[in-house]
Amino acid sequence: MNLTGHIAALTLLMAILSQSAFADNHQAIEFHIPAQNLSSALLEFSENSGVKTFFKADVTRHLKSNSLSGKYTIQQALDKLLENTGVNYRFTETESVTLFSDRTELSTEMLLALAPGKKIEAGVVNNNDHIGPVEQEDLTVSGYDLSGYRVINVNSATRTDTRVMELPQSIQVINRKLFEDQQNITVSESLYNVSGVVPRSPLISPNFEPTLIRGFRGEQLIDGFYQNLNTGDQGSLVNIQQIDVLKGANATLYSGGGGSPVGGIINMISKLPEKEAFYELGMKGGLYDFYQPYVDLNQPIHDNILFRVTAEYTNSESHIDVIETERFNINPTITFTDNETTNFTVQGKFSRWEQQDYQGLPATGTVTGNFKIHPELYIGPKDIDDSESEYSGVWGTLNHQINDIWTVTAKARYAHSEHDTLSQGLLGSDGLGADQPFSPPSTWGLYNAELFQEQEELTFQTYATAKFDIGLSRNTLLLGADVSEMDEKSYMDFDTMSIGEVDLNNPAFASYNYPGTRQNTQFTKNTTYGGYAQLQSSLYNRLHFLAGVRLGNITTAFENTHPFFGFKAESDETRFLPNVGAVLDITEEFSLFANYSEGMRAQSGVNFVSTPAPELSYQTEAGVKFNVAEQLTGQVAIFQIDRENIAVTDFQDTQLRSTAKGKQRSHGIETNIAWQATDGLNFMGNYSFTEARFKDSLSGVPSGNDLPGVPKHSGRFWANYDFQHSLLKGLSIGSGVYAQSSVYLSNANLYKTDSYYSVDASVAYKTERYKLGISVKNLTDQDYFQRLNYYGSRVTPAQGSSVFFTGSVRL
Repeated sequence: MNLTGHIAALTLLMAILSQSAFADNHQAIEFHIPAQNLSSALLEFSENSGVKTFFKADVTRHLKSNSLSGKYTIQQALDKLLENTGVNYRFTETESVTLFSDRTELSTEMLLALAPGKKIEAGVVNNNDHIGPVEQEDLTVSGYDLSGYRVINVNSATRTDTRVMELPQSIQVINRKLFEDQQNITVSESLYNVSGVVPRSPLISPNFEPTLIRGFRGEQLIDGFYQNLNTGDQGSLVNIQQIDVLKGANATLYSGGGGSPVGGIINMISKLPEKEAFYELGMKGGLYDFYQPYVDLNQPIHDNILFRVTAEYTNSESHIDVIETERFNINPTITFTDNETTNFTVQGKFSRWEQQDYQGLPATGTVTGNFKIHPELYIGPKDIDDSESEYSGVWGTLNHQINDIWTVTAKARYAHSEHDTLSQGLLGSDGLGADQPFSPPSTWGLYNAELFQEQEELTFQTYATAKFDIGLSRNTLLLGADVSEMDEKSYMDFDTMSIGEVDLNNPAFASYNYPGTRQNTQFTKNTTYGGYAQLQSSLYNRLHFLAGVRLGNITTAFENTHPFFGFKAESDETRFLPNVGAVLDITEEFSLFANYSEGMRAQSGVNFVSTPAPELSYQTEAGVKFNVAEQLTGQVAIFQIDRENIAVTDFQDTQLRSTAKGKQRSHGIETNIAWQATDGLNFMGNYSFTEARFKDSLSGVPSGNDLPGVPKHSGRFWANYDFQHSLLKGLSIGSGVYAQSSVYLSNANLYKTDSYYSVDASVAYKTERYKLGISVKNLTDQDYFQRLNYYGSRVTPAQGSSVFFTGSVRL
């Protein structure tokens, strides 16, 4: 099927297949909000109900809310939440509420800026509804941008809406305000905001996911579904509302593709249809002929049928010679809802990526050696065909509230992904890693290669949630099950006999020829299924427990059909995977937490010589969380992760295939903060110290060697100011720096990159309808190399100072 056919079929499927819109004032909604600082309680109220609440910071400062547990209408909930606080409210529309105390002053200009298009009555609002003079002061909007980069509640960690302060595990959330303030271009760029994460290079072909979390490979999800190879236009932010990063092995609720994660998950939360129609058209552009038009179209079809589609196209050259990238994605979504107890959302995604495969540069000639390779050199012939990567998927989510206690969710997805990677690679004296020349000082061997992989996946998930109180305890019980089947077929062909050599001091490359028969020779079928139970309990609103366990099974059938070196094996592993922890509130602003968890992940994309046992991991972490004065939030955590059954090369095998026997460990300390210092001034910061090492010598390197690509020290700081004066309203400026220490390029620990830092800055101007922005990446034009992870090594040069612009109109 051609591209037009793919898009037409996917869009038609969205229209045929059958969360929720803003609540009606008279509709009863289930609330479970503990007594706490009033502004935090209002955040939870807005997230639960979908109703915006407008208030000045002074209105809620130093006030406590009442607890709210049970099923209430919006008005009943507000009455109970605000009882005896001295705060009153007024509905401006069904979807927004203004809070005030005696003599609270509200200006028309201010309210219109926060709620564009609303009809707002101007004047001073007090208990007697007296209208008086107005003043230009700022309000807070509960559940929206009022919190700056702070996030109060999160769903990804437990599949229930849980306060971050009550979670006994590490999770960081990148909300849309942060990556819009920074004017991020890719997902990788936004992930530098998360401590302990090493993002993938956007230059590398999307045929695997090399992002590291706490030293180990992380898994990328979309709305709770694994992306497996993470193919297609995996860097786009056009359809992402926020990014949740759950660190370590504590994601026992997630499966699919290959089982529970062992390093952590990056869960991309998609944009969903909204009740009010809007249409946004935009364009991003920059150096190297970068241009990126995008659309975000939200059009309700009926009160009970909501539709939204986002799409983006990117075309760009590169600071690397030869490289030209073309990628696009389209994301239609339709929601069917009764606006009370049931909604059904169907989402689709089709994306494609095309670019010459980039393999980076070897260590010799860049970070070491007595000659220098031109940093922008592309290794391979200029006329090599593009490598291609494609993803298509459709998934549905059904949510139904059975009664005041029970809610049930069912999810299903079908996905297809594939990539075809063509390269003319380097062969060094150290093999495919090619850090060292084949013939000193600057001559490497060459080979033609093609890697093809195709995956087809079908996943079903269902879980039920019960919220109930017993005595002085507040409880949430989660029961669930899932099953996933993933079929993978692939081949990797090499031709090392007829290409010859290349002197990278004076490079000349031969023409590329397909090196093999282009027939699949490796077949893997992973079937995962399991059930889980999780109980969250809060005692006296001060001690919060989490106890979860997954009974997981992974069955892997592997076959290599090579006529001389074929191999066939099956494995079947069942394990209990616990996730337990507790949080103790020392004060209302500080809490201590501890957690233990395990993970199990199937092997994929590896040519094994023996039965491929699943990879296992074990994590312990502890730390302190804080929420000071409803302005400064974050945590400090220490952790240790042990991994085993890692795929390592079997040096006894003539083909140097892999066996699942390796062991590794990482440990460290992380901290992250989000601070809303004033109404317009926001700070974000993180720091991570990580040591990740081999625990044995099965990888062909000594036990104790550092894992490549993991900086011991890394951190980011960002500050952004939204001008508050009426004459400058809508203008914002921001700047930040990312820094990391040196990293080893390969397992052998022979060569390292230098430590580096990079400064970014942005300026933006926003009105109700228009948005303009300019950003500068690598403002100080730092010159450095980063590890690429191509055959476990290589480097890529940093892009110099680069200017990007963005502009959009919203109708």
